[in-house]
Amino acid sequence: MEQKKLWRVFEPLVMPNLTIKNRFYMAPMGTKFDGAHFQDYLVARAKGDVGLITTGIISVHPSGRAGAEIEPRLEKDEDIKILTPLTQAVKKAGARIVAQLNHTGRYSFCRLHGLQPVAPSPVYSRYSGDTPRELTTAEADDLVVSFAQAALRARKAGFDGIEFCGSSGYLISQFLSPVTNLREDKYGGDTIERANFLLSILRETRNTVGADFNICVKFDGEDGVEGGKTLEDALRIAPLIVEAGADRLHIWAGWHESTRPMLPMWVPRGAFSYLSEAIKRVVSVPVSTVGRINDPFTAEEILSSGKADLIGLGRTLLCDPEFVKKAGEGRLKEIRRCLACCYCFDSIMAGIKGKKAELKCAVNPELGHEGEDLIKPAPAPRRILVVGGGPAGMEAARVAALRGHDVMLMEKEAQLGGMLNLAVIPPHKEELRNLIDFYTNEMEVRKVKVRLGETVTPEILSEIRPDTVVLASGATPLIPRIPGVEQAHVVTAVDVLQGKARMNGRVVVIGGGLIGMETAEYLADKGLDVSVVEMLQSVAADVGPTTRWGFLSRVRGKFKVMTLARVVEITKSGVVISDAEGKTRGIPAGTVVLAVGLSSRKDRELINALNQAGLEFHEIGCCHIPGQIAPSIAEAFAVACDL
Repeated sequence: MEQKKLWRVFEPLVMPNLTIKNRFYMAPMGTKFDGAHFQDYLVARAKGDVGLITTGIISVHPSGRAGAEIEPRLEKDEDIKILTPLTQAVKKAGARIVAQLNHTGRYSFCRLHGLQPVAPSPVYSRYSGDTPRELTTAEADDLVVSFAQAALRARKAGFDGIEFCGSSGYLISQFLSPVTNLREDKYGGDTIERANFLLSILRETRNTVGADFNICVKFDGEDGVEGGKTLEDALRIAPLIVEAGADRLHIWAGWHESTRPMLPMWVPRGAFSYLSEAIKRVVSVPVSTVGRINDPFTAEEILSSGKADLIGLGRTLLCDPEFVKKAGEGRLKEIRRCLACCYCFDSIMAGIKGKKAELKCAVNPELGHEGEDLIKPAPAPRRILVVGGGPAGMEAARVAALRGHDVMLMEKEAQLGGMLNLAVIPPHKEELRNLIDFYTNEMEVRKVKVRLGETVTPEILSEIRPDTVVLASGATPLIPRIPGVEQAHVVTAVDVLQGKARMNGRVVVIGGGLIGMETAEYLADKGLDVSVVEMLQSVAADVGPTTRWGFLSRVRGKFKVMTLARVVEITKSGVVISDAEGKTRGIPAGTVVLAVGLSSRKDRELINALNQAGLEFHEIGCCHIPGQIAPSIAEAFAVACDL
């Protein structure tokens, strides 16, 4: 029934110089994968039935490299043979492929190699922390040719087309913006004149590659930067971009320096399709949208309502390379939907200034290892007992079952999900429900025997007689040693989210990490007067950098925050804190909420029973090292692959 509704997304898109088998394309993303891993990574998505793949940025000139040594390049003819096997492999796997050509401009980290970034004008970038050198007119002319020659090399390497990266704050978009383009030559001026650099690239490229090679331009419908390019500006230049030679337009929503959150889970699904919808009205070529599309029906609605012609999938395909294939086959419950947790961005950004890092996904440990065949059939199937039905336990059960083991999972609560069932409760955390639903379905699909509402005892061990036990019993709230902590009006954040805590009067939350801050927002949104007390200099220190600034901006003003403050006593009427100078003062509170972290939930009786029985067992996830979803799932995956 559901499958019949998905018809527009599986229509082919026919252009004079390129046909795409469906309306899904893989959006460009940086990876830091080397050549072999990069090819395996793209081939896996091609095998997952996505119609078109766009590579991450490929450098057109040495001055515009992002900074990574393994960054793909089409700067010279010698680069053609390096990328030819990639295009052949992707096309053999069933997808078309285009190269995204880019010059980073002032976003380059070439300073690491002793070079100064170049840009339209010498305007400081808080993203790179550098002030670039202004390009001369002759240098800008040369870069126009560099883009065109890189496009020709892409064609010779077997790409089906190219995409010029005119978005996100890179060089082309720097020329388009009044903030970063202060030039007085032919490449500067008003909105149209600032587009001359891009238009010159398009004309030069079309003359170089011919009419039968697909050219796409990715640009921001609006920059999201104060004083930057607006949607009105984009509507003026879009027809000119098409007139200059573009066959497709790929519309994004802002720069890396944008002050508007674009990536986290609190951004609505398909949030930026209004931009493609507006631009689609003024051009005659296909227009695509991208951003926060992790559901096939969101994509279907965007297409059927005329907001776009193509759907870009970025993080969605990191999370599940077979997203399109599963949707096409009606296996919708088997899709591992992106959580928009931004762990992928945090992982890649960790290496942007020279540190070793590469793209990772919080819930897909196979990302970057697609060609390594990590989930191998077990040499000898065994009886595996998994204790705990949180994400780590279910991942271990899933992988063990895929390898051919006979798997039973036991969970003491009445439902699967573990701490995820609480994590979905604070504001804007609904996307986490996707993971619970995915794993719950996987237990059924992979034929894992699930027993809920049961605690594993020595007697049950004797009944089941497992060969191996995986302990994934999770974590429990940490109770700090603060005088007065045992009083009735002192509760934990877990108590609050479970609905077990009765809130009276003002609330003081002890602990300003993610759990404390989210609980504070949850209570504040219910109309309570909330204060957060944190020992460190700043709150939300355990939140990734991609989302932290947006999260703090969202909660600002909802509740009071006191940093560099230590709770020295909990009284009947509130808490006593000591500030950075050692001065103490009281804060009135009818309820005190503890949110200072988690401790491993160790079942000593069970561990002793396992030892006495001589059974092999492994501790994973929070019951081993309390942490977040990504490391728990990664550890569970690794352990299950070795069982």
